[in-house]
Amino acid sequence: MNIDLFDYKFDEKQIAKYPAFDRSEARLLAVDVQNFKIEHKKFYEITEYINEGDVVAVNNSYVKKARIFGKRDSGGKVEIFITEFPIKISFPLKLKSLLKSHKTVKEGEEITVSGQADIQSRRTVFKTVKAVKNLGEGNYEILIKTKEDYDYIFGKCALIPLPPYIKRAAEEADDLYYQTVYADDSAGFSVAAPTAGLHFNDKTISRIKEKGGIFTSVSLNIGLGTFLPVRTADIRKHNIHKETYSISKETADTINSAVKSGNKIILTGTSTVRCIESSAKADSGVIKAVYGENLETSLYIYPGYKFKITKNLITNFHQPKSSLYIMICALIGIEKTRSVYEEAIKKGYSLFSYGDAMYLYNI
Repeated sequence: MNIDLFDYKFDEKQIAKYPAFDRSEARLLAVDVQNFKIEHKKFYEITEYINEGDVVAVNNSYVKKARIFGKRDSGGKVEIFITEFPIKISFPLKLKSLLKSHKTVKEGEEITVSGQADIQSRRTVFKTVKAVKNLGEGNYEILIKTKEDYDYIFGKCALIPLPPYIKRAAEEADDLYYQTVYADDSAGFSVAAPTAGLHFNDKTISRIKEKGGIFTSVSLNIGLGTFLPVRTADIRKHNIHKETYSISKETADTINSAVKSGNKIILTGTSTVRCIESSAKADSGVIKAVYGENLETSLYIYPGYKFKITKNLITNFHQPKSSLYIMICALIGIEKTRSVYEEAIKKGYSLFSYGDAMYLYNI
């Protein structure tokens, strides 16, 4: 199955650099998949498709500030991008990271990072991060020695990890907008947002509940691999990434009850799909509660995959040749996916992480 089947053309001007000021004012392209009927809505109108007893499942993982800029002893600049956080933080702490520098960072080398000078003392605090092990291709294992260092680095120095295609530096407003309103930092840390969920605000969630809809959450900690392009000519040979995930008994019971009663289960985002489908029992149409410190999924969904739970999906528009776009093709078919994207691009929808949304239903 050739990767070129999952390519499409778009104008880079349609890549959203900023989100809608009001989250739920983003545009929503709603697609009745079986009848292939397309409607153009605002995101807050998602409530029109939700009835009493329907379940909306979201990924509540918390986006951690993961981009840090530092200096080597030589004065050279280093960009540190944390690619994975453990569920439990203990010290000394080793973290997998990408390091970018003009010259290769040596094993054992210390990188100095600092935040803005304290307003009262006018004193700048400096902390060090050690490059412990070179894992190849820019990947390193770094060491943060103490909780004090960790708190300062991620409280004062680190930035929200906006995707590179946004092509701007993170701003203070991104701390708010690149985080879902229901994010839970006890659920684990992601280094990229579960972007479909960015469109929900408290008002829309309340409206869903007022209609008798049930709002529930799972946790899948998104890693950098989610957004990496598929580089193999045959997509089936792509080495998919692993991500930690969990589903509470309450959420499993809620979803299984909806399956039994025939109510809709509306999954929010490809990370939620990956989480739910990973926990679904084969051919039974039910899921199981799953949790554990090192529980991981390496589920790769491409055309030919038989979905067990996913029949309705809220999602953003994804990059061509990405595993996320490929997942949508698996869900509704390559030709229908291409037609949906052509319609969105023709109508001027904004794309990717801060872009507009689509709702695929009646699949």
